[in-house]
Amino acid sequence: MSQTDTVPSQQQKILIVDDDPNIALLVQMALSKNRDYVTDIASDGLQALAKVAASPPDLILLDIMMPGMDGFEVCRRIKGDEKTRLIPVIMITAKSEIADKLKGIEIGANDYITKPFNPEELLARVQAHLRIKTLEGEVSKKKELEAVLKMAVTLQHEINNPLTGIIGNLELLTDWSDMDDGERSSAVRDALALSMRVKDIVIRMGNLTKLVSTQYVPGSEMIDLNRSTEKSD
Repeated sequence: MSQTDTVPSQQQKILIVDDDPNIALLVQMALSKNRDYVTDIASDGLQALAKVAASPPDLILLDIMMPGMDGFEVCRRIKGDEKTRLIPVIMITAKSEIADKLKGIEIGANDYITKPFNPEELLARVQAHLRIKTLEGEVSKKKELEAVLKMAVTLQHEINNPLTGIIGNLELLTDWSDMDDGERSSAVRDALALSMRVKDIVIRMGNLTKLVSTQYVPGSEMIDLNRSTEKSD
């Protein structure tokens, strides 16, 4: 029986895809040794894709030889979808030909195990790929945070100076009656020029093609706008 109840955040969901209910049950029993895993079963490729779309699992154990849509096609669709491509897929099959293994790897499968499988080996491989997925997620979040911090430093550095100049000129203009025409014109021109500089910075920030960092102060980096907006050859 599939465990389809709400999955606690500390548990990891594994989808077992196999048209043989006995094999699916054996896999489920092997995984039950780890209480951090909750399993669900799909009996064919279409059902597997529907389950993945409705509630993406943390890992998929995928049989290759299935009627209708085989495991290769299921894997190809999962890895071809931006929303699901990072889900680890371990392919399971009774075949041991190297050509099948190569085909699975070529379409994006993360690993390959042959039936009859050793339950301990299966569990070890599942644990390894889930650990890799967790580490990749941590690295991705760290990179995203670093990018946000660099963006914040860049905005502070690039916009703060012209913004300060704009404010200074506007403060002067509040006492425009005490200024001569030349001083007023100069303040307006300066404020306009600095405003256009801010506009240019915003446009360049929106045209980033990559993130090239440069040191702001020791221990802190910002984005090099010139190099980050360069078009690739």
